[in-house]
Amino acid sequence: MRSYQMSTIDGAAHRSGLRPGPVSGGLGERVGVVLTGGTLIDGTGAAARPDTGIWIDGDRIRAVADAAGLDAPPDVPRIDVTGKTIMPGLIDCHDHLVHTGMDLIERAAAPLSLTMMRVAETLRITLEAGITTVRDAGGLDVGFKMAIEEGTIPGPRLMLGLTIISRTGGIDDPRLRSGVDLGWRFLPGLPSPVADGVEECRKRVREVLHAGADVVKCASTGGVSSRTLSALDATLTLVELQAIADEAHMMGKRAFVHAYGGPGLADAVTAGIDSIEHGAHLCDLPESIARMADQGTFLVPTFMILAIHRERGSAWARRKATEMADAHRRSLELAMRAGILIAMGTDAGGYGHGHNAVELGLLVDAGMTPMEAIVASTGTAAACLGLERDLGTIEPGKLADLLVIDGDPLVDVRIPDQPQRITLVMKGGEDVIRREG
Repeated sequence: MRSYQMSTIDGAAHRSGLRPGPVSGGLGERVGVVLTGGTLIDGTGAAARPDTGIWIDGDRIRAVADAAGLDAPPDVPRIDVTGKTIMPGLIDCHDHLVHTGMDLIERAAAPLSLTMMRVAETLRITLEAGITTVRDAGGLDVGFKMAIEEGTIPGPRLMLGLTIISRTGGIDDPRLRSGVDLGWRFLPGLPSPVADGVEECRKRVREVLHAGADVVKCASTGGVSSRTLSALDATLTLVELQAIADEAHMMGKRAFVHAYGGPGLADAVTAGIDSIEHGAHLCDLPESIARMADQGTFLVPTFMILAIHRERGSAWARRKATEMADAHRRSLELAMRAGILIAMGTDAGGYGHGHNAVELGLLVDAGMTPMEAIVASTGTAAACLGLERDLGTIEPGKLADLLVIDGDPLVDVRIPDQPQRITLVMKGGEDVIRREG
């Protein structure tokens, strides 16, 4: 059984894959600061703490205590956030930041340089909306991550999947029945998504990791936006999924899978894939629910994309998303009851960016409490990405990724999607957005 325990660390001793060097998107060089007087929601699920002080020293949190008892040097600048809420930066475990819209004709007509500029703008918008970390579920290449890390462009911390490993005719096969090849959608240099058979799947994982992927993405079922596959059609075999999981784990990486239900989802769980994305028909698979809980397999339910499909999708997407709405809610209920780890993800990139926090309200609509939705979007999301030793909670030793919000998201969980209510976004101890008052 895999264990994903959250822990507090000594930041100086810990050696993670995160790079604590210059972070983009801020208003200047990092300096120490104390946030004082705010109500703390720390991302662990513990009760909110009023009148809290947080000492940020460099890129990490040095101390957390009652405001009156915080032992920070008197010369460290202080920001009074009395009446506001302090919480961790939000983590989206499933987005596609390369998408610049659903209109394929417009996207095809745009020069590649223009598309790259639009993606850079998307990264900035996403970070300024309080989404400080994103697992990109296919589309970005490693250059965007490098640009953010060296401070060339602002953006959230990125974990990249690069390419969605799919069989011939699977959800990311760019070849249409008409013979038209939509492979132009992929950035130059990304590995092909198409893999058939165990050896091709194994090779594709190696290619994706060689190209700079942090995680391995595959698709074991059809999807909502597919015209040729239902959401329950299996698209990879058990042995193919086992090969993908084994190759990823051999290199110390995690694997996550697009899977709505049916045999494709069940086989992904059996194969040891670390995270199930969507899972709308998981409610029909009681054995898989029990296995996920036992193994520590995460569920990223992505309510936002299905809500948007119902409102603005193609005719077939609207129909599919509407038909699975009740099953999707039941799946979350049964997963929570079984103790499955739920992490926030939106998958909404094709329909626009910067409103990832809408997912918190949708999780509450589907049965979570506001605190459970916040934990799914912070502490548990960090654990899903394997970053829980550095991110996801506000504790000494963690990286200082946090938000200050004017209002109480435990009363109205939709406040984090109201930009005017976010008075501070901090990433790695550096201000991204600071709104006075």
